[in-house]
Amino acid sequence: MSTAQAQRTAVRHHPRRIALFGGSFDPVHNGHLIVARAADRRFNFDELHFIPASRPPHKMKQHLAAFPHRFAMISLACSEHLHFIPSLAEAGDDFSGHQLHYSVDTVRHFKHVYHGQGDRLFFIVGADAFLDIPTWKEYEALLGLCDFIVASRPGIRSEALRLVIPPELLGRSAARREQRGGPDSIAGEEQEGPIVAQLRRTTVFLLDDVASEVSATDVRQRCHRRQSVHGLVAARVEEYILKQGLYR
Repeated sequence: MSTAQAQRTAVRHHPRRIALFGGSFDPVHNGHLIVARAADRRFNFDELHFIPASRPPHKMKQHLAAFPHRFAMISLACSEHLHFIPSLAEAGDDFSGHQLHYSVDTVRHFKHVYHGQGDRLFFIVGADAFLDIPTWKEYEALLGLCDFIVASRPGIRSEALRLVIPPELLGRSAARREQRGGPDSIAGEEQEGPIVAQLRRTTVFLLDDVASEVSATDVRQRCHRRQSVHGLVAARVEEYILKQGLYR
């Protein structure tokens, strides 16, 4: 962490608020940045770490751009945001990103690094990915390790998000409201915004109004067809893709 980042952290929060935003980022695009900025406005993070996945377990058969390229594009996308930090957490010792990493292990790594009194970790994830969380390694343990910020997607209701959370993980008051049912049984307003579920040790928050039509698949396809991706990715990322001839 740079001196400027350390000073910013020292001034802003005791304890610190650290956000983890993982994904393939193949490539990182403006939709990702929209989510990150919206979450930062809501929760006022001290640091927001963009974590390019090494070999995402759910995308083992999908060819990804080399890890150094994806990390470079994240670094460029983060360059205009002082506390957006490109992370090497899943790079591996040789910076190849060839090793298999699971989210639960990555979060445990950050909990070890940020072990200050009361430091708070947030895990940013899209609603579609959160619906698949029961397929993740040790997902019940993961839900108890840090708070979650779920970025809304069109057509996905908060009730559907709650259904993937095992009832035994809910806090007592949340469990009682769930039993009573009703549209307002769990979702509510707190100082930090709408809540999907209050768990025993953590909270799952909903990040509204962050839907974006930009997708990494569309960016890759447009590059393959030699079409412009201007406005879909940060200007420096667009320049990098062109100079490196990626996705052709």
